[in-house]
Amino acid sequence: MRVQNKRLQEQVTNLENKIMSLVGMVNIESSGGVEKKNVLNDLLMNLINSTKDQLNIVTSRIDEFYAKELKRLVEREIPVLLITTDRGEFSKKDLPIYDDLKLTQGISVINNPNVRFLLVFNTEQAIYSGGALDKEELSKSILIVTKIQEKSKLRTVAEIFSLMLPTFMRK
Repeated sequence: MRVQNKRLQEQVTNLENKIMSLVGMVNIESSGGVEKKNVLNDLLMNLINSTKDQLNIVTSRIDEFYAKELKRLVEREIPVLLITTDRGEFSKKDLPIYDDLKLTQGISVINNPNVRFLLVFNTEQAIYSGGALDKEELSKSILIVTKIQEKSKLRTVAEIFSLMLPTFMRK
């Protein structure tokens, strides 16, 4: 009986350790307002700068600041796959940014008229929120930010991302 108790106790301890290792792998917080003005921008910049292989982005539009950051990333030979709304949906102010990104070697721009959220991810983590990849808009808006680092959840995010791609580009 004692041997069984000890074995059961070890199994419970192993399960607790596994659960504890997952804690913090999915994190939800707020961004925006007076006290947390740049939380989302800081998270996005850390993600962009820490990317080592490929950066995937879903956003309805992108501003000049983030466009420059993406160009810096491709200068380091890290490809970017950007899913954004159709060109006709962009404002006159944003059209030159879109056109420039479309012509930038290393950045693949895919149009999807159903883009209504912000998702930026690589193989290590994902950041999901409302809004668009616009530094000023993100600092002014109060948004819920979900940061994901757990591998199985990242695979799910990649599968959802894949569904937004044209059929011939899906894995």
